[in-house]
Amino acid sequence: MTLDHRSQYSMSTDGDVLQETVRKAHVAVATEVRGQPIQNFTCRELPFAKLELFDICIDPIAIHRRSKDIAQDANDDYLLATQVEGTVLVKQGDAEFIHQPGGLTLMSAGEPYTVIHTQQSRRLILHIPNAIYKERILTYQQERQFRTRMFPPGGMAAIVHTMLKSLASEADKLIVAEQYTLAESLMELTATILRSKADHDYEQQHAQQSALFRRTLEYMDANFMDCEMTPEKIARANRISTRYLHSLFQQAGISVSKWMWERRLKATREDLLDPNMSHIRVSEIAFRRGFNDPAHFSRTFKRRFAISPSGLRKRAASSTGT
Repeated sequence: MTLDHRSQYSMSTDGDVLQETVRKAHVAVATEVRGQPIQNFTCRELPFAKLELFDICIDPIAIHRRSKDIAQDANDDYLLATQVEGTVLVKQGDAEFIHQPGGLTLMSAGEPYTVIHTQQSRRLILHIPNAIYKERILTYQQERQFRTRMFPPGGMAAIVHTMLKSLASEADKLIVAEQYTLAESLMELTATILRSKADHDYEQQHAQQSALFRRTLEYMDANFMDCEMTPEKIARANRISTRYLHSLFQQAGISVSKWMWERRLKATREDLLDPNMSHIRVSEIAFRRGFNDPAHFSRTFKRRFAISPSGLRKRAASSTGT
């Protein structure tokens, strides 16, 4: 799906339809959900001279751009992205890192990649056509071979981050001449950042941390129903200290316990909405998903979703006429 600059896609009802829309949003991708479909997604495409700016808000999900997706849409743009809210894991080729709010990443849409949204997030992605990238940026780089890059918050990256945020709010109000002037400035700033080699050590260090964080999340996702799962147990399984585990999650802007509770709560909600599980007691469903205190579960569920577990089940039954 290609959105013109006047349109915005937003949906929060049919998760399967929504997931299919994500696959076709700004480039062709495959999606991977863990336990339940996403519930919220918006994508705005904004005019910006010969470039395109996408403003994307999305629930936790893994997005994979595969070789066959690239062959399908033949999109070889370069993607300059910044996080406004939430944290994502980015992997392309040998590069892997945690992208935090305020930082920048530069990727190629013409090469396979994976972006894992670990929490609800807002991401701005500037599409730079291949020809413009080679003319306005690559010409001034010492490195002739493209490599995926990550730039931490602060310095020049902060300036570009702020500029992209402002464009997301104002791009559709700018006249064409203003768009071209700002696009030139943004390309020059991007070229300046890429000429710097100061962040190479930072990238290498965070590539290792990102790979470890991804493996830890995969372990937690596979074992979240274990009611005895603790930070200590997670740390031992991944051969790191509990302190370092908490540090990894803190850098990603979330906590170990919050991630685990959110994963269990969403899985339980999907079970309660499933008519095939209507014969199973609420307490049994909660126990299966890793909760061992029914009263605490009910309070937490109501606080998270503004409805009690039994109330959600009744509402789902009435809507389906069962």
